[in-house]
Amino acid sequence: MEAKRKAPHHRGTISMRVRERLYIHWLIRHLRTHLIAGTIALIPLVVTFVILRLFFNFVDGLVQPLVERIFDREIFGVGGAITIVGVYIVGLVIRSAYGKPFIQVIETVILRVPLIKSIYNPTKQIIDSLSTAGQAPHRVVVIPWPSKDTYTVGFYTGEVTDGEGKFFCNILVPTTPTPQSGLLAIVPKEEVIFTDMTLDEGLRLVVSSGVITPKDLMRKNYQKRPEDKDPNEVPERL
Repeated sequence: MEAKRKAPHHRGTISMRVRERLYIHWLIRHLRTHLIAGTIALIPLVVTFVILRLFFNFVDGLVQPLVERIFDREIFGVGGAITIVGVYIVGLVIRSAYGKPFIQVIETVILRVPLIKSIYNPTKQIIDSLSTAGQAPHRVVVIPWPSKDTYTVGFYTGEVTDGEGKFFCNILVPTTPTPQSGLLAIVPKEEVIFTDMTLDEGLRLVVSSGVITPKDLMRKNYQKRPEDKDPNEVPERL
């Protein structure tokens, strides 16, 4: 009788432990998800702040000696004010009719320096490619990788063709959580699924290692599968 009376209490203890473990598991997952999301949101702001702060200090260090000679004292914030005005003027010049010739002159000078040229040229190409991708809704793709039954998110960067006229897509397969590195996959065009995810959505998915995932990721309005279309047809708005 005593054993039978203690049984419910024993089951209650087990149930309590299970609930505690489930709660701890939920809490860890909840904290991890929101901490990663918060970190991803703060990283661009922190990086921008650090760069601006370093630039402000650099300009301030150059200007303060001249300010002290004129006013006999330091004036706080001179470097920041000059930097903001300078950036504003550069923006005006770039958006004006003289902007493109001005940029071309600077690029011509930069491209004459061998070491800087090797860094600037590919960097500019990547930035231009990603800027164009941000305007096109079909740059984020899904491809079968590394096997036919496994899919991964990639970024369409261009197309190539073989000697027989078959088209292949150049797909940047980024690593997580640092999409700056990755590998280039050359995939048959008929195997590439073009999604309607924006570039920002794709980057958030990669950087968060899948934590920040659109709820309808696999229900996105995919374009018609390439095998249903002319294989030589270029996807719209690419």
